[in-house]
Amino acid sequence: MADRPVLLEALGVTKTFAGERGLFGLGPSKPPTPVLHGVDLVMDYGEVTGLIGESGSGKTTFGKCLLRIVEPDGGTIKLQGEDWRGVEPKALQAARAKYQMIYQNPYACLNPGLTISAHLRETLKVFQGITGTAAVDRVGEELGRFGMRDKAGSYPGELSGGEKRRVSVARTLLTKPSLVVADEPTSGLDASVKADVLDRMLDARDADTAYLFISHDLDVIRFVSDRILVMYRGRIVERMEKDRIDPELPHHPYTIRLFEAARADIPTEEESRAMAAAADLPIDTNVGCPYRGLCQIWNDRGRPEDDCASVRPELVSIHSMQRVACHVLAEQASVESPSASSQETSP
Repeated sequence: MADRPVLLEALGVTKTFAGERGLFGLGPSKPPTPVLHGVDLVMDYGEVTGLIGESGSGKTTFGKCLLRIVEPDGGTIKLQGEDWRGVEPKALQAARAKYQMIYQNPYACLNPGLTISAHLRETLKVFQGITGTAAVDRVGEELGRFGMRDKAGSYPGELSGGEKRRVSVARTLLTKPSLVVADEPTSGLDASVKADVLDRMLDARDADTAYLFISHDLDVIRFVSDRILVMYRGRIVERMEKDRIDPELPHHPYTIRLFEAARADIPTEEESRAMAAAADLPIDTNVGCPYRGLCQIWNDRGRPEDDCASVRPELVSIHSMQRVACHVLAEQASVESPSASSQETSP
């Protein structure tokens, strides 16, 4: 329908995890850990957005914050025009039938004492109140779509890793959700099984279902996504549409590193030593560009006291289908960077 609101509008999402004491509550308290620093994401029905970054960059936390599996500290989240953060906890379970997550570890999501059919029938009962013959028919249809109809009576321990992944995806899509947050759904699978799981996920997609596809595998993200967001230390450093996902085009230095990793480019011994030395030098990431300590450009320039060292870069357009948070690329594209007075200086 043309008049329905945007599916997802998340603006300025933040999350900080409280500090904890050591084992058994002993020892000094650790300081709070900021994980997300004002992340924005807008998605509409039928879209696939890829979110990529190295482990620990905040991707999974952001996905869980969107669905309130983890409560965000700040920002606004609207799902289908509704203030999602304002939904009372008692109403969340019913609402989550429309907003689902595929977890990274399918082994932890399956009860070893239940058959695959029982898992899916329980999902229908809890979220949609469907039981009996109607539930059996729906489960058979969904398992058939994933080539798993003959596994309905099997237990999780009798399935391969790829089959567990398919069951996890099938169970998620059973409620016909509007938004699916897929967290590393192909992690740990070999190439042929990975391709099969992706194909079946995309085949199950329709014009009313959107995916946020979280991964550190750039090749997977390029295959499935309409656009990509690159996250570094809880901040989006680049947004690009599918046509700009090309390693030969200008990109944020961190994105270039991800391209190199996807191509399995092995750095020379000299490059490895230079990167290690750069990483060891003290850098205040609360000001300036948080990536500059590992940035090839800034280190090659001799680490000058320029905007990279003092001004937090904002996302600016260097192309109609690409935005980056990089002073150097903004300068090369003749785009005026936001003034220093408007920059965020807190962690």
